[in-house]
Amino acid sequence: MNRSIRYPLRRGAAVMLLVAFAALDVAAQTRSAPGGGLPPRDEYQRVPDILAALRVAAGQRIADVAAGDGYLTRPLAKQVGAAGRVYAVEISEDARRKLAQLIERDTLGNVEVIASTETDPRLPAALDGAVILNSYHELTDYKAVLEGIRRALKPGGLFVLVDNAAGQGWFTERADQASHHALDPKYVGAELRAAGFEIVDRQDRFIVQPYAQWLIVARRSR
Repeated sequence: MNRSIRYPLRRGAAVMLLVAFAALDVAAQTRSAPGGGLPPRDEYQRVPDILAALRVAAGQRIADVAAGDGYLTRPLAKQVGAAGRVYAVEISEDARRKLAQLIERDTLGNVEVIASTETDPRLPAALDGAVILNSYHELTDYKAVLEGIRRALKPGGLFVLVDNAAGQGWFTERADQASHHALDPKYVGAELRAAGFEIVDRQDRFIVQPYAQWLIVARRSR
C-alpha cells in the first residue's frame, strides 16, 4: 500500500525535510518484496490473528465496518457459520455492488450488506463483535461512528481495529496523519475510551513488513 506524500511548498525547508524522512520510511517498508512491490495480501495481513483477537465463533453476529470489497467478510462468514450473521457495512455504492457480487459468487447466505452513512453505520442491536480493517483513518466523523458501533454491541462485545501506523518523520497531528492514510494508535486508544470502550489489547507492531500496522482490541464497557 503506497501512501502519497504531498505537502504545500510554502511550508518551507523544514517540511521538505519531513517529506524526505517520510519517503525514506515508505520506501524501506516496501523493500521486502521483489522489485519493491507488495507481496500477496494474505501473506502479511494476519487474518487468522485478527479473527482470533475478535474471538469469532460459530453462531455469532459480527459487523465488518467499511468492508470494502469483502476481503475480511468472507473469512468472517466462514467462521460464524450458517447459524451466524455477518453485516458488511459500506458507504460506497460501488463497494456494496462488489459485496453483493461476492455474496452471490461464494454463496454467502449468512452475509447482509448495509448501506451506512458518514455518521451512522446503521447496525442492528446485540452484536457479538465488530471490526474495522485499514479504514478507521478514513472516517470523517469517527465519534458518531464509534457511538453507533458501541450502541450496537452487546455489553462486553469486542471491537477490533487494524490500521496503518504513522512512520518516522510523519506529522504528529491527527488530521495530518489521517490525510496520509495513517494514525498513531495513541489517538485511537483515547478516542475509544472517550466513546465508552475499554482497551483489552494493543499491539503497535502487529505488522512490520511490508508496512507498519497496529492492532487494538476494545470492549464495550458501558
